[in-house]
Amino acid sequence: MKKLGLYIHIPFCLSKCYYCDFYSVPVSTGVPDEYLAAVSRQIDEYGLQNSEYVVDTIFLGGGTPSLMNEKQISSLLKHIYRRFNVSKQAEITMEANPGTVDKSKLKVARKAGVNRLSLGAQSFCSKDLSACGRVHSVNDNLRAVSDARAQGYKNINLDIMYGLPGQTMAEVIQSLGTAFKLGVEHISFYGLKIEEGTPFYNMRDTLDLPNEDSESEMYFVSRELMLQNGYYQYEISNFAKKDMFCRHNIKYWNGDEYLGIGPAAHSYFAGKRFSFKKDIKLYIDSFSDSPCQESIIDEMIDIPQSARVAEYVMLRMRLSDGIDCAKFFKLFGRDFDNIYYEKLKPYINSGHVLRTSKGYAFSPQGMYVSNYILSRVIDFDMNIPGI
Repeated sequence: MKKLGLYIHIPFCLSKCYYCDFYSVPVSTGVPDEYLAAVSRQIDEYGLQNSEYVVDTIFLGGGTPSLMNEKQISSLLKHIYRRFNVSKQAEITMEANPGTVDKSKLKVARKAGVNRLSLGAQSFCSKDLSACGRVHSVNDNLRAVSDARAQGYKNINLDIMYGLPGQTMAEVIQSLGTAFKLGVEHISFYGLKIEEGTPFYNMRDTLDLPNEDSESEMYFVSRELMLQNGYYQYEISNFAKKDMFCRHNIKYWNGDEYLGIGPAAHSYFAGKRFSFKKDIKLYIDSFSDSPCQESIIDEMIDIPQSARVAEYVMLRMRLSDGIDCAKFFKLFGRDFDNIYYEKLKPYINSGHVLRTSKGYAFSPQGMYVSNYILSRVIDFDMNIPGI
């Protein structure tokens, strides 16, 4: 059977963090039941249409999925199992704000099938948490990991951020050192990006941000510390212990199929990319007993083969393994070097792109400036003969 990933978007938070541009709305009363009823109906539709697939990854993202109560978490996962053929070895991830989980909720989620917990710790420095508008504390971070271990979670990710306003190198090292002591299996290490529409964007002229040299030092020093402590860098921002890579996210970078459920959720399925409008009310109305006539589809793109080639290269180069030229030929029937070598040559000469035993990959220096390089190498409108 073909393999499929499922992403479930829970677009609710206690408050919006200053850096966040993901679609979510603040709530004080938890996740509305009417929203999850709409999610269940969309699951019904997808499940009926895709019986030839086996679901091998499920990702509950947000927003803050851990705002769901115990009954909601259990019911949602049971419904997915009823409607889809879910692999017994499926990786099932739930994102969580450390301030919104406790032993009871973690126990119920684990019993319902969640076997990977992704905690938005961001920092183990109180000043940094306050600076970026997080509503949890350092103690919440520590307690959440301890409680998760007590409930049998053997695969925990911590999000850690660098480049925050007023943040120092010592504070970044302190946060990573605490993560190492906690023994988490995975660390997602993100540099702050000021995105339009966020509170930080409105404050951008007054923010005390590290300069380029300081931010670069944070990245490379931290990368070396993670390698020394047994975390392999398998993607630009992701580090994991042996055999603990996030299987769901790897689907994105490999160009594998996945379905997104919920407003703002994206999908790649049957050669198409599509997403849903960022409108919770419209989404709920669309799956009600008397559905509205307005479409919830935001965009639907039928990807031509030439664009798939460019997309594949862009996504695969995010991974430390990079491009396997033999696999590229098997997928597209074209020689990778004939298409991309001349474009990559300046970056090979500069040391930003490495020749590997199988093809090409970014060096650590190349990963740090990958967006710049890829924007000059990838052309989605490029005419590839025979494709």
